[in-house]
Amino acid sequence: MIEAPRLDRRRFSQGAAALAALMALPRGAAAADGKPVVIASEEDVSTLDPHLIRNNHPIGSVIWSVFDSLVRRNPDGTHEPRLALSWEQAEPTRWRFKLRPNVKFQNGEAFNADAVVFNFNRMNVSPYNAESQLWPGTNLTKVVAVDPMTVDLVTSEPTINMLYWLEEAFIGAPKYMADTAPDVVGAHPIGSGPYGFVSWKQGDRVTLTANPNYWNGAPPIKDVVFRDIPELSSRLNELKAGSVDIVVGVTPDTAAEAKSNNSRVVSTNGLRKMHMGISFTGLDVLKDKRVRQALNHAVDVPTMIETLQGGMTKPLASLVNPPNNDPGLKPFVYDPDKAKALLKEAGHEGFELPVAYGRYPGAKEVSEAVASYLEAVGLKPKLEAYETGRFEEMLKQKAFKGIYYYGWASLINPSVELVILTSDAVDNSAGYNNPDYDKLVKTASVTLDEPKRAALLKQAEDFIWDECPWIYLWYLPAIFGLSNRLDYQVRPDDYIEIYRAKLTG
Repeated sequence: MIEAPRLDRRRFSQGAAALAALMALPRGAAAADGKPVVIASEEDVSTLDPHLIRNNHPIGSVIWSVFDSLVRRNPDGTHEPRLALSWEQAEPTRWRFKLRPNVKFQNGEAFNADAVVFNFNRMNVSPYNAESQLWPGTNLTKVVAVDPMTVDLVTSEPTINMLYWLEEAFIGAPKYMADTAPDVVGAHPIGSGPYGFVSWKQGDRVTLTANPNYWNGAPPIKDVVFRDIPELSSRLNELKAGSVDIVVGVTPDTAAEAKSNNSRVVSTNGLRKMHMGISFTGLDVLKDKRVRQALNHAVDVPTMIETLQGGMTKPLASLVNPPNNDPGLKPFVYDPDKAKALLKEAGHEGFELPVAYGRYPGAKEVSEAVASYLEAVGLKPKLEAYETGRFEEMLKQKAFKGIYYYGWASLINPSVELVILTSDAVDNSAGYNNPDYDKLVKTASVTLDEPKRAALLKQAEDFIWDECPWIYLWYLPAIFGLSNRLDYQVRPDDYIEIYRAKLTG
């Protein structure tokens, strides 16, 4: 976990006053039937600082509830106006946003262009620039308050991904953030979103309450709790008992257990691409493309989908999610003889290979199955289990030496999906580095001509598929347990938008 630098503690008193104003929000005892809506996840948040989002859920889900961004991403990848009423690319390197008037943060501060400038500039300094990708992802060079309700974003080159990265650029109360120690900001967030922060009991729960002054009207559900319940069996038992309303991380083999008189199972086509990442900073043998292709031919993905995923998903056929993927690309065929031949041709038979796993449901079983297939072609896999926090740190440090079970890119945007494996990408946990690939992806990201950009992206998509920086597995099934008292449409990208839910009774 990145530690935020501490500010002068004498400034804390100003932040405490702002926090007290927030806590004076009407808090309402509960939902319509006397109980808050409870979302049960396998882990706790690690921070509630809007500029240190480290995963879609639970941190992202809580942040989306407490804060707003200029633009919000819909489940289908389209863009919805939020704190921005409208926008235009006034020039190839200048985007202009008209802001929503009469919006206030939950401590009474006014939302305006200066608030945008402060927040966006904060995202460009340490430690926030280690997580926020607004500036590098858009070639942003300057944020200008044109007038109180107009902001210009100036870039060094044209960009096609401005709206995407703005959807993850959340805006908090500027004076509170400037005058308050960063650790306090991360523990007591103040935004302008549909919910206000009430409390965070670390390792247990985050409690929110509806913002009665939200610009779009208070959400239908008044009180919401995000609970940390690590064991899936415990989450499911509480769902059936009626003490939680949404269970995240249901697996295909446990889906039936989510059904009861009080609950049901809901699933959608997930977008997260599950794979075994292949480290380019560890064993030299893994830098040989023939070896990486051999690993892909060695693993029987269709059988693993049937046995471990209940047949509820399908093999990856691209690093780009449908419907934007190249239909000419096909999954690697399970062919252990070809895998052995490629390993022999490369002169790398029988080497020891660490197989690491951590946070995802069923990670142990998946990793064990992959290891057994690799052992069958003569390799010597060595399983390594990590607790979630350590696994995330290993990813950040590009510290894995072999392969590791991971999922990425729950989104529908080819340019952003492909950027993950460019050499300087923050999330390039494999350490893959290929100048030819970098050039294709980065040229596409600044090409405004749509047919030319599509051609460049297809070249990049085909190129990286053949490179095999991953052992390609499947799309993570998005399966949730839902209380029967809750009306909610789940998303395929892991976020929980609880402000869009309502009670059925």
